[in-house]
Amino acid sequence: MRPRFIFSAALVLLFDVCRCDVFELRKKLSLRAGVLHAPPFAIRNDDGTYAGFQPDLLDRLKIFAAEDGVDLEFVLSDAPAQYGSALDLIANDCNTTENPNLLQDCRKFDLIVGDYYCNPSRSVRIDFTPTWLRTTMSGLKYVHRGGRGYDTMMQLEAAEDTACVPDGTYLMNVVMEKYPRASYYKCPSPLDCIEKLKSGTCALYVDDELQLRYRAMEDLDVEVGRDDFNTQYIVWPMSYNIGYNMSQAMKKWMYSAVANATLDELYYTYFEVKTCPIGTAGEICTDYCDPKHGQADRNGLCVCESNSWTGKDCSVEVQEDLYLIRPALIAVGYTFFGINVALVMLCALWLHLRRVSPQVRVAQPFFLQLVLLGVLVSSSTIVALAQEDPGDGPVYACMAIPWLYSVGFCITFGTLFAKILRVHRLFRASARMARAQITATDTLLQIGKILFVDVVILSVWTGVDQLRWERTVLMTDVYGNPLSSQGYCTSDHWPIFVGLIAALHFGLLAVACYMCYETRNIPAKFSEGQYLSLVMLSNLQIFLIGIPVLVIAGTDPASSFFVRSAMIFLNDLVVLGLIFGNLMYSVKTHRGDISTRSAIRSFVSHEEHSLNHSTHSEGGQQSHVLKASKQWAAAYGSSGNRRDSQESATRKNSLISLCSIPPQEYALGDCQNCEANETINGNDDQKHGEDMQDESDPIAASLDSEQPPKTDATGSSRSGVSFRIEGEDELHANVKAK
Repeated sequence: MRPRFIFSAALVLLFDVCRCDVFELRKKLSLRAGVLHAPPFAIRNDDGTYAGFQPDLLDRLKIFAAEDGVDLEFVLSDAPAQYGSALDLIANDCNTTENPNLLQDCRKFDLIVGDYYCNPSRSVRIDFTPTWLRTTMSGLKYVHRGGRGYDTMMQLEAAEDTACVPDGTYLMNVVMEKYPRASYYKCPSPLDCIEKLKSGTCALYVDDELQLRYRAMEDLDVEVGRDDFNTQYIVWPMSYNIGYNMSQAMKKWMYSAVANATLDELYYTYFEVKTCPIGTAGEICTDYCDPKHGQADRNGLCVCESNSWTGKDCSVEVQEDLYLIRPALIAVGYTFFGINVALVMLCALWLHLRRVSPQVRVAQPFFLQLVLLGVLVSSSTIVALAQEDPGDGPVYACMAIPWLYSVGFCITFGTLFAKILRVHRLFRASARMARAQITATDTLLQIGKILFVDVVILSVWTGVDQLRWERTVLMTDVYGNPLSSQGYCTSDHWPIFVGLIAALHFGLLAVACYMCYETRNIPAKFSEGQYLSLVMLSNLQIFLIGIPVLVIAGTDPASSFFVRSAMIFLNDLVVLGLIFGNLMYSVKTHRGDISTRSAIRSFVSHEEHSLNHSTHSEGGQQSHVLKASKQWAAAYGSSGNRRDSQESATRKNSLISLCSIPPQEYALGDCQNCEANETINGNDDQKHGEDMQDESDPIAASLDSEQPPKTDATGSSRSGVSFRIEGEDELHANVKAK
């Protein structure tokens, strides 16, 4: 038995050696390969040749075969378009119920060049080459779509949306089984799936990850999602008919491609650009790239993983953009404030130096000083606007902003409004031949009422919902680190309080506009109505331009600060220019010098003219004012009659009583006592002219009731008007006519 066993073993060994020798002697081998058109794995060119990952791999296998002394040749031709149909042509169950292809058809190919997944059902029908790539199933999304930007199939299934899948593939069955609640659109080709993805037919295109990566490299409008499920290994199916030796040789050459990184090189060529190793960058990967914060891209550029880092090598940390007001703009704001403060001080000094000037005394310096105080407080808002904090605060100047601006506004315009109201009441009483007593305290009460309402609103705002400093993050990097943030003053109910303050201010301006209209016939010497109208018109223009600019600027702190500072600066500058500039000009040129008596006569004349054009429904009031007008005309006459009467001897008996005004200031000549007042003869009035300077203090006055005509000792009646104005310099004038 032993010799027989040895003999049998020798025959087997000889047979194997002979078989190997026969194989080695066959220097030229040819394999028929059917190619599945599936870019980038295999692409059929117009000239009938093939390109792609697998044709390149076939060329590398020829090199490995040549190293073994074998001239390997692949005869390539088109395989059926469907993976299953192509696989049937090399399966071992040909011409059966499961595979009805004819035998001659099943011997057409030795292997199929396609990206097949190996699975148990296929393994019993065909032979496989070694695995040459690993892949998963993933999704492709359209980067420009809003609202349906899913990254995974789980998200899509939860929304019960639609996914595109390649029709008739193993992958389609796997996906539909794994996510049954999603809807599906079956695409005949990958290009059709991408077209449907961009058109919105489906929200994700699910396919082989390698296939999707290739599409993403070619089309920048799509990108691979975060799905990574059902890992698969790609192989080539081979027919059992090629023989054991050929099958083993193909597997050996395939392992050689794996061992020398040929497959890695092809992978980075078709599916992912090969980048430099971690920590390097550049065309030949010799430059430094911070390994903690950056990585080289396909072009060798060091790309920072987060926006928090920058620089050529991603080693420079980006500081958070706090959107703070630039120092240059703050300097501009302080310049605005400084200009207004300097003008306020200049005006205050000028008032003090010119305090004895008739024009200044008539304009009431005390109330002009209140206007300067209001402008100073209002302009201080610019300083509060410039206060900010790079963090979360606190910024105590937040609540000072509405306080400074609102209180300053009320002091400024409340004072001007009270002055106009005082003069209006005075002249109305004089026109009715009534006696009016006016005190500075009454005017201050008018200003105090306005300021009181404003302070109450601001106090409630401060106590209930105080402004606070908040910082909102506008942008973060991929790790949630803030890249930009913006700080501002806010509160929960600020629109309500701003609305109340705005209603108060606009209401004050509306009433002031009406009073300016009512006092339009009073000379500017006694009332700033004309110039206050110009101030309000200018303010209206500034707000009409400034508010839209604020809306356009949005929430940008720098732009908002500049616009608001400029609006406050211009508003206060216009008040100083028109009110004090006009007063300075009048003092220097003596423009607008007019006596109180002439001013009242002019006012009565205009009132009479206005009443003549009024409706008959106001007849009672007309007759009353017309009667007073006639009394004034009888007493003093028109300008022409006045000059004639001054030349007449009958005017010598007309008495004009001026009290509390030093006679030497007016050079009125010989004065006599008349009812405890200085009496001035009409001839002196003729000598010094009609337009004497009455240094009155015309601000809002309390109006006494109209007095009946008086009767002298002889029994003759005489009509008179007396008014008393108390201010910085008290002036009391009694005008009498027989």
